[in-house]
Amino acid sequence: MANENDIKTDYLQSLYGIRTLSTQEEHDLAKKIQEGDENALEKLVIHNLRFVPHVVTKMTAWQHGKTPLEDILAIGNEMLLVAAMRWKPYKNVPFAGYARPFIERGVRRELDNTSNAIRLPINIMEELKRMRYNERSLLQMLGRNPTAAELAEVLGCNPERVHQLKGYIGREPISLDNLNSENLQEENEE
Repeated sequence: MANENDIKTDYLQSLYGIRTLSTQEEHDLAKKIQEGDENALEKLVIHNLRFVPHVVTKMTAWQHGKTPLEDILAIGNEMLLVAAMRWKPYKNVPFAGYARPFIERGVRRELDNTSNAIRLPINIMEELKRMRYNERSLLQMLGRNPTAAELAEVLGCNPERVHQLKGYIGREPISLDNLNSENLQEENEE
């Protein structure tokens, strides 16, 4: 198996000759894409392929997972294509600024899907991340741990949901075999 640095280097070298487009060129291509021009879509994606490794390497979380770099780059490229199909340029926003969240979200979801044998649904994992971020922000603002009501107000939910989400944190997996044997022991004692 090749070293991940070699893979990244080879991939970047293969993209070296491709120039980046100006914002105006990207906008022109986007108009053609909206008219259904497949060649314009391909050109926009190809000229932005160098952006994917840039974003992925900034996300250090992938280095600790089990997902190989080739897979991460492939997912980033897929999300670049999705962003290119959805992009509607306005106010001189460059395509890379629009595509970055797509790439990061796609990579993060893949890492979440492959990180644990037992995992929570993605929507709950995203809620937990949002709750933790807001909890840290409130801690800095208030100088103390926020209450469930304060956190719920920021998250736009009720305090019961905050308690439910906190219940997911640090929960150890339970073996189904152990669970069944404990239930059998309780039934025998009765």
